[in-house]
Amino acid sequence: MTTLKTLSLKLTLFLSVCLIATSCSDDDDSKVYDLTNSNQNATNIVKEASRLEMPHLKNGCIVLVHSTTHKEGVNFIVEWDADKKAQRWTAYRIHKGQTGSAGYDGRFEEDPDLPTSYRVSDTYSYYKGSGFTRGHICASADRQYSKTANHQTFYYTNMQPQYYMFNAGNEDKYDSPWCRLESKVRNWGRSSGCDTLYVVKGGTIEEDMLLKNSRYPQGKIKGQLPIPKYFFVALLMKTKTTYQAIGFWLEHDNIDHSGDELSKYAMSIDNLEALTGIDFFCNLPDATENEVEKSYATIKWGL
Repeated sequence: MTTLKTLSLKLTLFLSVCLIATSCSDDDDSKVYDLTNSNQNATNIVKEASRLEMPHLKNGCIVLVHSTTHKEGVNFIVEWDADKKAQRWTAYRIHKGQTGSAGYDGRFEEDPDLPTSYRVSDTYSYYKGSGFTRGHICASADRQYSKTANHQTFYYTNMQPQYYMFNAGNEDKYDSPWCRLESKVRNWGRSSGCDTLYVVKGGTIEEDMLLKNSRYPQGKIKGQLPIPKYFFVALLMKTKTTYQAIGFWLEHDNIDHSGDELSKYAMSIDNLEALTGIDFFCNLPDATENEVEKSYATIKWGL
């Protein structure tokens, strides 16, 4: 049985109180959490929100926590902008204990935990004939430990419009920087020196960071579904004795970049935060967060 939790984030303007409502698809009980005096930038609303992969939550957004009965528990977490009807990021963990061969599910579908009013009317119809693929954020290959976990990666809440050349690269070669970076992320997370790799991925959906062209002058499919101009990856690696972090910022275009070194796209988490407006890894102790986010070393990541 799959347990799916939905966290709805609302801003109470008059009382300056930020509330999060939680509910389960198989349990109608709900709870409301008062964040008036929440600690600095830490995300400490509920148990899942205190996980190290969780960025600071944005007021007015919905947080979807997807879990399975597998021992892994939480599969991935999505922050969803109900006004823009698009995802802001997907956060999850990778480690060498995630073994399995669930395969490629392939059944794209609406997220059963997202109310219809918060999404476009029929997401498949938006992608069909648009010139964009349904680009996974948490990759299917990242979730092979359970068939349910793999199926959940095909929810449209875990998708962003991507050119095929960006998403995969040259036909059947999977040589785009984005695709190669996804493979690197899996290898880093499952390497012998890594205890856990904390991952946050997404695309830009603010008005000034949409991909606009003659066909989509607003940067939106059918005037509604945002097309990110940039995609990003934020990584925090925990080893037995230390943390290290690195960010990646990739422009979304329809050009062959198969010859690019991944180091070209690397940057510090501080720089990535300045570009995205997202506070990554805010649940680390402040001193640790400040230290690991201010710089990066590509050599430590084998780049």
